[in-house]
Amino acid sequence: MKKILFLALAALTFVACSERNTPDDGSSSSGESGTVIPGDTTITTSDTIRIAWNGSSATVTGTHEGVTITSDNGYVTVNSTTDQLISYLLTGNGQGQLTIYGEIKHQLILSDLTLTCSNGPAINNQCHKKCYVRLEGSNSLTDGASYITVNDEDRKAAFFSEGQMIFTGEGALNIRGNYKHGLVSDDYIRFSAGTGTFNITATTKGIEANDGIYFEGGTFVIKAGTEGIESDSILTITGGQIFVQAADDAINSGDDLTITGGLVCAYSTGNDGIDANGNCYIKGGLIYAIGAREPEVGIDANSEDRKQLYFSGGTLIAIGGLERGSDLSQDCYQASGSTNTWYAMTIGEQTVAFKTPSSNASTLVVSGASKPTLYKGVTPSGTEIFNGMAYYPASYSGGSAVSLSSYDASSGGGPGGGGGPGGRHGGW
Repeated sequence: MKKILFLALAALTFVACSERNTPDDGSSSSGESGTVIPGDTTITTSDTIRIAWNGSSATVTGTHEGVTITSDNGYVTVNSTTDQLISYLLTGNGQGQLTIYGEIKHQLILSDLTLTCSNGPAINNQCHKKCYVRLEGSNSLTDGASYITVNDEDRKAAFFSEGQMIFTGEGALNIRGNYKHGLVSDDYIRFSAGTGTFNITATTKGIEANDGIYFEGGTFVIKAGTEGIESDSILTITGGQIFVQAADDAINSGDDLTITGGLVCAYSTGNDGIDANGNCYIKGGLIYAIGAREPEVGIDANSEDRKQLYFSGGTLIAIGGLERGSDLSQDCYQASGSTNTWYAMTIGEQTVAFKTPSSNASTLVVSGASKPTLYKGVTPSGTEIFNGMAYYPASYSGGSAVSLSSYDASSGGGPGGGGGPGGRHGGW
């Protein structure tokens, strides 16, 4: 999918609500109580070691005191005891694996790397400190459908890290997780502003992190057999374009989930589109959340534990409605939807066109800075987003007007109605 240049939907404020693990350095606290924001996104290293794959062999260029690197049939192992910050430049096309052991943060530069491992992760970072990942050019990582056992190492993704992961750069990264997951950190993952394109396909989870996931930029297409994006702690989105299609929850957090900006499409074919096991705060951005058929909803919060969805701003499209009892400080409206149909929603002079899935469109909830106008059965055009499920900014022709009624979150809403022919154009 082509790289999209985004126009701002809302002022971006990095908000998070809690984090179990304090980053090893460069952190700051701000915003709501308990907020911890991961600090630096770049690293200055004292040396760079180049590792280039060619088929089943790998060539290592460069040395550094305290760093030992072995290479055996494309399987490269780094053992580092140095206290210096090192960059590893990874390039080439081959079969094998990179495994890293060490006790200090480091940088991986993926530069036109294609690496496939038949019996484990393509990249296996066993260092518990920060791993800075810079993307250059087009890169691909693929793991094996089954893993061999190596001691008692926790390895469960095509790109796995024990430590924190911070992504930067303007390149692309394609990940195929055949064994379980695509991209996993046992700490947190941060996608900084300006990051390049990600395309992740996984047998189970697309992206998983134990201690938080932070999206500040990047373009993502994620398709997963279970959860698409899962944080065992908080999950925060302030920017970027994210499309997730998953059989279970498309986007899931173990604690609070906050969206203040960006373009987000969370499409679940079997559960909730967006599911927070804490509170869910929607404060800005464009959100298209698709839940599976009833009782699943577009956006869910943990109401069983007295948590809520707090919707205060942004442009919202939710198929399946919202969590019962949501706190809606921005007005929401509803209509009875049609499956496999193109809609156009205009708010002021701005229009987004979206296609409903073939599986469910029973309750359609929409919202914006002012009351939207909605047309169905349109022919859309404009800038394609969300893996072809929407256009933004959009124009359209044809279609018929849809009557919108107020949405009552206390009862979960009810059906709306349709209107006569019409059609209008709008753009960002």
